[in-house]
Amino acid sequence: MKKLMLGCLTMVAVSGAFAQKKSVITGKVPAAFNNEYIYLFSASENGYQKLDSALVEKGAFKLQYEVADTLQAMLSLSTKGDKPLGGNQPLFITPGDKMTFTLKAPGGPNAMSGAVIKGSELTRQQLEMDAALAPATKGMDSLNMLAQKMMMQENKDTTGYYAMVVAYMKLAKEKDELQEKFMLSHTNYYVSLIMLYENMGGRVEDIEGTQQLLDKFPLALRQSGVGQKATALLKASALLGKNQVAPDFSAPTPDGKTMKLSDLRGKYVLLDFWASWCGPCRAENPNVVKAYNKFKDRNFDILGVSLDRTGDAAKWTAAIEEDGLAWHHVSDLKWWKSDIAKLYMIRSIPQNFLLDPQGRIIATNLRGEALEKELEKVLH
Repeated sequence: MKKLMLGCLTMVAVSGAFAQKKSVITGKVPAAFNNEYIYLFSASENGYQKLDSALVEKGAFKLQYEVADTLQAMLSLSTKGDKPLGGNQPLFITPGDKMTFTLKAPGGPNAMSGAVIKGSELTRQQLEMDAALAPATKGMDSLNMLAQKMMMQENKDTTGYYAMVVAYMKLAKEKDELQEKFMLSHTNYYVSLIMLYENMGGRVEDIEGTQQLLDKFPLALRQSGVGQKATALLKASALLGKNQVAPDFSAPTPDGKTMKLSDLRGKYVLLDFWASWCGPCRAENPNVVKAYNKFKDRNFDILGVSLDRTGDAAKWTAAIEEDGLAWHHVSDLKWWKSDIAKLYMIRSIPQNFLLDPQGRIIATNLRGEALEKELEKVLH
């Protein structure tokens, strides 16, 4: 299951739509917040929407809003001049809420962390999860601030920066482990279901394992808005699972002709998604070249699908030449709006699918030595 940090704000629905009701959040904050603005944003797949804002006066503020369903949201603090303030607090908002927000002191790198929020069960769950992840997230926040300062220095300490990146990745792994532990021990929590959905990413590879995790949640949660999204994503991903016939498509080649994936039927084919602008893709290309040169005479071929932008055909073809990618290439030059990328549920690159001569998917996302090992196994 793909790991993603929870914190992506995704519109979710606990139940069906309700009539809009006026809701209120009243807050008490430190005097340092006076004359700052607190903003309340809801979030959806189309971006943020400001629901209300309030000026902090005498350590207090009041926000009012109307929504027709339960949404993930965020309180955000504005900053002016050189004041060392800034931060945000995720929360849930529901029709008819009467929430209170209390913060005794600014919370370090995130000035709004450490707040006590009452009047929302889902927000209580969110805060409980935040506390469980705090051993990792506090360190990550501090390293993020340090990284920003280091990047602004004229004489950058590259050795120190690399050490900081290593430390950050260690904490990120720790956070992943804490997330999974929290989710598995709180399958009755809606925030755990959101965590599972976010971790599923754009396409689920471990269909069976992820389905088993989803089945651990109560039926009421699985029938919620985010539960239905998770189920739909699993079903769509299953169509791209092992032993499924890879969806056919046609697209322009660098010389302006049209090529279909099915044109390569009868061979083992690596369907490779990449782009000239993608650093990790270009770094992986030497491994793909090595595998191609080793197996090209053993009924093996490659079809590269580039997610380059409109107008960047020259960059695409230059990268093919520079990296020595002597196989078939196509691209509709639509970047992330690529019809082929949508068909294969591509949200990040590089990604690849290994197909057998009948066009069935037999492996996915083979990197480095893993690609050669898989080809050695199937190309007797």
